[in-house]
Amino acid sequence: MSTSKLFVSITVDWEGEHFRDLGDLQATRAAIQASLGAEVPFTHYICPTYWLVSHARVDPTRAIHTVVTKGDELALHVHCWRELVELAGVRFLSDPDWNGDGTGHGVPLGAYGDDAHAIIACARTLVQNKLSATVWGFRCGGAMTSDSVYEALMALGFRYDCSAAPPVIVSRGFRPGHRGNLRDTMGCHNEIANYQVDLWGDRLMTAPERANSLSLRGTGGREIRPMTQPYVVRSGDRSILEMPINGGLSDYASAGYMTETFDALLERACEGAGPVFLNIGCHQEGAGRWKKPLIDFCHGRRCELGSANVVFTTVTRAARIAARDPTTSTPPG
Repeated sequence: MSTSKLFVSITVDWEGEHFRDLGDLQATRAAIQASLGAEVPFTHYICPTYWLVSHARVDPTRAIHTVVTKGDELALHVHCWRELVELAGVRFLSDPDWNGDGTGHGVPLGAYGDDAHAIIACARTLVQNKLSATVWGFRCGGAMTSDSVYEALMALGFRYDCSAAPPVIVSRGFRPGHRGNLRDTMGCHNEIANYQVDLWGDRLMTAPERANSLSLRGTGGREIRPMTQPYVVRSGDRSILEMPINGGLSDYASAGYMTETFDALLERACEGAGPVFLNIGCHQEGAGRWKKPLIDFCHGRRCELGSANVVFTTVTRAARIAARDPTTSTPPG
């Protein structure tokens, strides 16, 4: 029986808030690489508001470079912090807000409609200038890439988005026609679940921050599932590749969920189903307990992750492989 490769990408969301947990992130990387016995690349989604607020005695560029190593990918993450929105020349919105703290961090980017274009463009310029990098990848704050955000990404020439998240991660019991209990895989409730269940479920939504017609067209009307593979999102003559966070982020996805998803995808790869992709990760902001599920998964499956059937790579390299796969452009039947 012929086998295929399972391409695994480990990602880090940098929220643009603080560097208090940077040591935990460095420890997480060290623990993962110790378990695997090898260095692995990370993809870092950077929100640029680090450079827009004061960080006493901390140079954001230097701080980020203490974690980013050769072979890593730098990509863009956008939360709608007031400082970033106003720098982009856009009127700040305080609602809707899943955090309710007035900072803008919890305001979905899609709520800005067409102005999402200006915010993303401003954010990318900041990241590229401050980190001397060219940015082609994107992850939306709160994993909330709605229709207007997709339109902006396509207009700006981004090559991929990495935001589509299975609702089952944040809402136990989710299934088509049933929203579940809005508690994540560890039993915790988070206001983000209301948005993600609507945006990545199977129901057509129209509110700007939840509008999902473009994604649903790309999936053939299906919700995002743990086994969902890369798919193309189109609008007119433009398109962008969606690389789902099918393995989840460790704030919401338990080690058990990551393991179950990995095992199923590895089995598919071993059956010769063509290239298969798993995307897992954590946040920079968040103490070690929020990163522990990712560490535990990598340690628990260290033998399998080190097998010849598994390849660790950045999301942008995985996206290039997915784009060459003829099944990627066809919605699942």
